[in-house]
Amino acid sequence: MDYRSILVHLDDNDGLACIDVAAALAAKHGAELAGAYLVPTRELTPFTSAMLPDSVVEHRLRDTGEAQVRAEARFRDATARHALANVTWSAPAGAAIDAAILHARYADLVVLAQPRVGFESDLVHAVLMQAGRPALVVPSTGASTVGERVLVAWKESRESARAVADALPLLARAKEVRVVSVSAEGGDTARETLANKDIAAWLARHGVAATVRHQVADDVDAGNLLLSRAADFGADLVVMGAYSRPRLSEVVLGGVTRLMLQSMTVPVLMSH
Repeated sequence: MDYRSILVHLDDNDGLACIDVAAALAAKHGAELAGAYLVPTRELTPFTSAMLPDSVVEHRLRDTGEAQVRAEARFRDATARHALANVTWSAPAGAAIDAAILHARYADLVVLAQPRVGFESDLVHAVLMQAGRPALVVPSTGASTVGERVLVAWKESRESARAVADALPLLARAKEVRVVSVSAEGGDTARETLANKDIAAWLARHGVAATVRHQVADDVDAGNLLLSRAADFGADLVVMGAYSRPRLSEVVLGGVTRLMLQSMTVPVLMSH
């Protein structure tokens, strides 16, 4: 049970933590690693070029080319450090986010850097919502290990079910897996108790021995509770469904997905 193809996004930021995590996972799983250079550059059309001075056009093309070369060098250095032989590199033309979604659909796992604002945030959300593939989002602080101690955020939703299934190659290799289910105050029901047993049994059928803990989100919201439990457990990976509510509701109300993307301290594998 392994990932066979991993895609990592590169841009003009340093991004070494993200590349190293992707390369280490590719080495562990014997996977092909594909690097995709995607940046929000304005397209230099023939009309635009004709309207600009030659020196401006040359400067923009030179800067774009040099940034791409630097990104590829970072990618090649990381793959060499991890002794990867099966690697590919691309710098797709056209709309960057559309290209990210398209390339993600042909990978088993997409590795992305923790988003800040603007293009980075739009790209992560677009891949999560439209690619149909799991995304491993790496915090800006990096990660020394990924998947040794895994915290799974569980509830009976399509997104959670997808995330746990998508994470099986990591869960199967983990030293310890803990499942946390959260209910609102007074919302602990017999169905939730049964659900906790069901997810433990499902994981066991796939060779994953997991302990299940049920939590009540008292005066702490579920997102902060999850971050706290990840720290208490010493997790180096969190697995969770993304956007179980419509994204607009997540943005307006806060939402666990949005909070985790903003405040993550360890990598988070998300599926929608």
